[in-house]
Amino acid sequence: MFKRLGLWVQHLFAQVFIPFTFAAAFLMMKGVMGYRWENLSEFRKKIRDIVGINPRPLIVCPNHLTMIDSLVLAWAMTPFWRALKTPGLFPWNTPEKTNYSHNPFLRFFTYIGKCLPVIRQGPREKTNLFMYKIGLLLKWGQSLMMFPEGARSLTGRVDTANYAYGVGKIIDTVRQDGLNPRVLLVYLRGRGQKGKSTIPRRREVFYMDARLVDPQSESSGMRASRDISTQIIKGLASMENLYFAR
Repeated sequence: MFKRLGLWVQHLFAQVFIPFTFAAAFLMMKGVMGYRWENLSEFRKKIRDIVGINPRPLIVCPNHLTMIDSLVLAWAMTPFWRALKTPGLFPWNTPEKTNYSHNPFLRFFTYIGKCLPVIRQGPREKTNLFMYKIGLLLKWGQSLMMFPEGARSLTGRVDTANYAYGVGKIIDTVRQDGLNPRVLLVYLRGRGQKGKSTIPRRREVFYMDARLVDPQSESSGMRASRDISTQIIKGLASMENLYFAR
């Protein structure tokens, strides 16, 4: 019960701080770094058309090239006033806890920024708690952003050879619990991005696209996780091929 209450309190804090969170993100990305989005209005309209005004549980699966991909996408997906009205349009994230737990400033921003810490290869009880919280969020109609590759791409392209099965496991697990979240593939790339980096270069111009998919598997256990993850990765790779074909 206390775990459920703690998650709900974090959700409430995140909603209250949305104007501050979005403003701080905009100041950093637009004011300090000079980022631009070449198709922002079209991308946001596409998200609204795909997801709807009152989205059902949704898992957002982007490609991964920089440490702030989730920040760029969370801000780009919807304006702050829509996020206030429809919390599901502001997705939760699952950053590696060791990347920010040492810094009180980062801990504060990840808390109000709707982040669930994850400890990779951590003890089973931590993994079970993480899965429990994800299930609660999806039951509450929230959205979740997870990078299906599991890490930033070393080659600068969607890694179709070495990727994690974590997203597939989560989707398969929550389906067994009676939930059927939709899966939204999102492709994000700075025009000058060649390979992985900590942050995009200054004055970067971002391209974005989205596609709704329904990955399935007739298997169970690890095979189901693999099948679902593979379909997601192939979908992102297909979107990437379209980007480079332009």
